[in-house]
Amino acid sequence: MLKTFLFIMILFFTGCTVKKVVVSEPYIITIKSKKFRFSDYAILEKYSNKEVKIKVFNTGVLVKEIIIDDKICSDEGCLSKKEFNNLYLSKFYPPGLLKNVVLGKPIFNSENLIKKNSGFIQKIYRKNSLDIIYKVYKDSVYFKDRINKILIKIKKMKGN
Repeated sequence: MLKTFLFIMILFFTGCTVKKVVVSEPYIITIKSKKFRFSDYAILEKYSNKEVKIKVFNTGVLVKEIIIDDKICSDEGCLSKKEFNNLYLSKFYPPGLLKNVVLGKPIFNSENLIKKNSGFIQKIYRKNSLDIIYKVYKDSVYFKDRINKILIKIKKMKGN
């Protein structure tokens, strides 16, 4: 009985400490693709377990929540990163692309990466499948794929 009680207490206390918000910052996020479209105020939360959560608000009301971890989850359900790319973005994207863009990290194994004073630029082209311009600066991210008609813009709110 004592062992069961101790086990439950350990599980309770460690379960509450596994996932903590490390960063929570306000942004204006725009995502446009053939099946996914919004441009609103959002809170970007980064967790200690590497999970990323995007909470999208419209007139102060939470309208969409996207969780990026091993899978990508939203109010429509969870999909593998590959399935999400195939359905909402492009089948030519690597599984970690959305998370890397949201976090402002290099994509496609840093292919064609040009470092700038406050960030970097990547241009990635594959005939008939990709035509990407990706710019990351201190307070903004810009991703555009002209062939797949995808735009992702993330701009940190002023005053933060």
